[in-house]
Amino acid sequence: MIYLTGGRIWEMQTLILKLYGATPRDKTSGLGIRKIDNTDELVYVGYPDRPVTAKKAEELALMAQNLDGLGYSRLVILGWDYEYNYSQALESRLKALKNKTRVEIKSRDIPPDIYDYLKKAKSEEDIEALADKVQFYERPYLRLAQPRVIDKGNGKAEFAISIDKYVLMDIPLSQSTEKGRADHAALMRLVKDNFAALIDYWAIDWDYDGFTFKSQWQAFRGNGRKAKTVITTAIETLEKKKDRTIAVRVVDIFGNDAAATIKI
Repeated sequence: MIYLTGGRIWEMQTLILKLYGATPRDKTSGLGIRKIDNTDELVYVGYPDRPVTAKKAEELALMAQNLDGLGYSRLVILGWDYEYNYSQALESRLKALKNKTRVEIKSRDIPPDIYDYLKKAKSEEDIEALADKVQFYERPYLRLAQPRVIDKGNGKAEFAISIDKYVLMDIPLSQSTEKGRADHAALMRLVKDNFAALIDYWAIDWDYDGFTFKSQWQAFRGNGRKAKTVITTAIETLEKKKDRTIAVRVVDIFGNDAAATIKI
């Protein structure tokens, strides 16, 4: 469709808004309006070439509460990607506002397979027909534990990095059938006290440069009989530096991904 053939970004944003069931508010802002449960949601579509930041989410929330006269009580962000530590950074920003905004923020991922749907669409009518097939799931929550560092001498140190929490806000299992409800309930019981059961694999860049993630360590769940819960702590001996930024990327069993960094 338009974006895939080099059209303007706002045209792509309009397509995503319509797939989400929102009516574009104008031609330039990437904003739309969606009515659900007798509530008007303000919907924002991010740019495909940059991650959504917590600062941008805060700005949108402050704008939403006064926009169009009465404002909006809910903001939905549809992002292709999000900055590292997005959830924690947004929590900190909203806390610092001290109740200056009452807008509920829902951050959702634009699914990678949306390109396949757009390739099949030949008109706006096709886009509307695809709206029920594309799912925008809420962004997972990832939190790292405080790292452990042990001086090993000879200019080296042992680093231990752990995943402290991983929460999947939306479980992408249909509950429209008895089997679907049973599968959903079984998974919820499984992950209640063992979030690692959700993780397909995770990787670490022990010296993240702020631009390119280099996978230098990995843990995999495996497939079939080889499947097992991934370990949640990684240990590596590295050269000591004045400071070091470690980046972690997690992909769960449903294909969702989340990322976080920690500076030592």
